[in-house]
Amino acid sequence: MNRSIVIFVALTILIAHSLAIRTNVSGDLAPPYDQAFVAFRVARNLIFEGEWIWFPGQSGFDSYPSTLWVLVCAVAERFAISVNTAVRAIGVAATATSLIMATRFHSERAASLITPLLLAISGAMAAAAVSGTETALFTALVTGSFLAYERRWERSLGVLLLFSGLARGEGWVLALVFLALRLRDRSREKGAPSKAGSLLPFLAPLTGLVMISVLRYQLNGYWSPPWLTDLVNMHEGEITNGIAYVRDFFISCASPALILYAVWYLLRRNLSMTGKRALVLFMTWTGLTVLQGGGQTPFSEAMVPILPITLIAGQEGLITALNSLKAPVRALAWVSFLLAVVASIFTSFRPSESGPASLGRFQRSWMQASAAPRFGFDDQLGRIGLDEEAEATRVLRDIAIFMRDEVDPRRTVLTPWPGSLAYLSSLPVRDLLGRATPAPPRKRTSFAPNQLAVDTLAALENQPDYIVPFWRERNECPTTDQVAEAWMQSLDSSSDQPGRGDALREALSSYEVIAVPLVKDPGKGLASVQNKAYILRRRELEESPILMAQIDDSGELRVEVEHSGHQQLGGLAVKGTSSRGETWCMTPAGRFVRGKQLLVRPNLLLTETGERRIELLRTSLKDAPAELISLRVTLLNPKSANDSPSMQIAKEVALTIPRD
Repeated sequence: MNRSIVIFVALTILIAHSLAIRTNVSGDLAPPYDQAFVAFRVARNLIFEGEWIWFPGQSGFDSYPSTLWVLVCAVAERFAISVNTAVRAIGVAATATSLIMATRFHSERAASLITPLLLAISGAMAAAAVSGTETALFTALVTGSFLAYERRWERSLGVLLLFSGLARGEGWVLALVFLALRLRDRSREKGAPSKAGSLLPFLAPLTGLVMISVLRYQLNGYWSPPWLTDLVNMHEGEITNGIAYVRDFFISCASPALILYAVWYLLRRNLSMTGKRALVLFMTWTGLTVLQGGGQTPFSEAMVPILPITLIAGQEGLITALNSLKAPVRALAWVSFLLAVVASIFTSFRPSESGPASLGRFQRSWMQASAAPRFGFDDQLGRIGLDEEAEATRVLRDIAIFMRDEVDPRRTVLTPWPGSLAYLSSLPVRDLLGRATPAPPRKRTSFAPNQLAVDTLAALENQPDYIVPFWRERNECPTTDQVAEAWMQSLDSSSDQPGRGDALREALSSYEVIAVPLVKDPGKGLASVQNKAYILRRRELEESPILMAQIDDSGELRVEVEHSGHQQLGGLAVKGTSSRGETWCMTPAGRFVRGKQLLVRPNLLLTETGERRIELLRTSLKDAPAELISLRVTLLNPKSANDSPSMQIAKEVALTIPRD
């Protein structure tokens, strides 16, 4: 088959794969990762506020780890281009460019197609292409730098290394590795080091590093990037988690395991110079990932920037095996290649799409991660983790849209997932985990995946008006004590201190849990409500509904509500107490039944009432059981386990039933 046709087919597979793998269970293209919205928010502020800020008074220069990507998003904002569309188009184009460049590393035209074919079917590569992050662009820049180095394209090498450093701070480390390789090559050319290439291209990344350091110092007072600070201040368990993350990369991507051929032939002194240099770059990036503690996005995205070079190294070793004079060696090489292809394809499917139920169970077992999950996530490998990320971003986007439409723009928000919340709502959002904004008492942001310990009490000292503690749908309404318990177990840096839990529960007691409607089509009312989310609201805002109830002389119960706040969900409960202490609940039909937890008006959408009261219930009590002596009327959150004060969204009203 013609080589150009093979490349075209590989590109087609890659684009189709990228779109298919980011299609959610509803058949829609999933939104970018929530982390990508952090860059969108900073970029918008850069254009419309004229400052590199997260929100007024909070620097945003280190809120996102890619300076270049923020600038790319800012260009889209400046020309009123949909940022979601622009970043994904750039990601797909960059990934396609990486694939094309991967065909240029071997003189044998057919053999050079191994890497692009493996890239086209790689779920990690396809997912990164449309993730909305800078990963695809950074991958293309790193791959291009390696190609320029191998071809001695000196000007291109300097420019690509410069942009690699601007795309990710780790790019400066790769520039040092390329410099070391160049010095090594020059030392091998005794008497004529210039034949191995010039050192001038490395002035470009050096200049870029100095400029970006000066700009960082001017904007936030620090010379070094946060990732370097994280490396210097490593926490216990980070290296272990980093090793587990790399292990998960080989499990979820499969094809990188072919690098074992490069290692084998390196030990046998039969690996090409291209293979050796690719192996050095792979080892450098892997070591850096281990030291950083892994990654924060699904499908092993932290290892994607080195994936093309990893496969190039594996390709060089595999070609040597395929050219072996020994038939068993050639057969093993072909079997290894085919297994890598099948395994790579397999990880891109959902377990429900894998065929027999037994195969789906095997896939779920295979995709169990060994690295520690992010807070609030299961972080399984492959397509399973990708779908979880898509669902989390969808819910957080819906919460953000609700807050944009309903909440006072002066209100502040605290959450562990600030991306889409900050971008879509435009509210001042603080990051509980300290990535987009520093986590008190720290002065800097941090991107270490395993560095989750934060001072939750210090984060609450800013008294945020709202807290978004969960993104998953819950089977029952949570309490503030449950939020405190979750933070203590997974996040708090001082959880072992005596009395810490009581202090955190006390701090969260000043918040009330409310359920807010998540609307699929904003503006279409309750008919479009698809789901709900439980968030925390500060009680001092005094936005809770006010419930009024009375029994008139004719024995009719009338319940009304006043509400000056934004939309929220609830249910009306009417409970009676008998002379013997028994509890009776009113049903939607107006009758009383003994002992059951029922709502007389479930699924209420409470909206601002203005100067008028809204009548919730009017019913006669003439047919009520004679032994009832009193009533308790209250509004509860949906899925409340009981009618305790922690579940109530309005102050309970107690009434005495008049008897003749």
